Amino acid sequence: MMNIAESHPDSTPAASAAPAATEHAGTATPRSPIPAVHVAAVLLGFPAIFWIYSQALLHRDVLSIPGVDFFITFWTGATLLYAAKIGIIARVLAHSGWTFREIGYGLTRRGTARLVAGYAAAALALFAFVELSLTQVALDPAKLAALPGLYPDTTVKRLVFLVMAFAAGLSEEITYRGFAIRALEALRIHRWLAVPIAAIPFVFQHGLKSLDQFWWFLGWGLVLGALFVATRRLLPGIIIHWMIILTAMLGVFAAMQ
Repeated sequence: MMNIAESHPDSTPAASAAPAATEHAGTATPRSPIPAVHVAAVLLGFPAIFWIYSQALLHRDVLSIPGVDFFITFWTGATLLYAAKIGIIARVLAHSGWTFREIGYGLTRRGTARLVAGYAAAALALFAFVELSLTQVALDPAKLAALPGLYPDTTVKRLVFLVMAFAAGLSEEITYRGFAIRALEALRIHRWLAVPIAAIPFVFQHGLKSLDQFWWFLGWGLVLGALFVATRRLLPGIIIHWMIILTAMLGVFAAMQ
């Protein structure tokens, strides 16, 4: 994954020698708006790409690799898409003279390293809890087989899921909160109107299968968007987003006897 601190103005050797605030307050003022066509391309293009990718769930032979579980193939591909999305956002920002600080990501390289290390520590602690707990309980094979197909129900799947969760939470907050809301604001759309506008593509990125899913993703899109507008920082939303995704690790306990 691209180091998103690279385009940060404080990620220089001189800044490293300065006394260390890990994150700057608020967002910087961008030099000029990002062209509306670029904003539209991001907010329409990424949901379309992820929706097309999600169709592999209905046509699993497309991503099937002999000897490799579909779960691993699918989530590895999704992780690569999330990483590519961050790289594309970085290029769009740079094209208009913006940095990640303008969209609320104020961590320096050292702060980014700490964030990654913090996620790894928390995620591996959850992983260890699940693995140890499963040695103490019996699972019903019928209930286990009835779990939705993308639940991480084995050790290897859970490890792959941890990596995907990291990329997903970071990528989606950068795209649909920081980038979308700040870019729409720069185009003279009121920040509170920008929140639901940004939430809609976030909803459709997830390849919806039911009305319940629509309301679930819309609700969280609005909550996380409002949080970003209130704090002008991506970090709180990134952490909450990670927590939401990682709850799927506990889904395997639904198969307890």
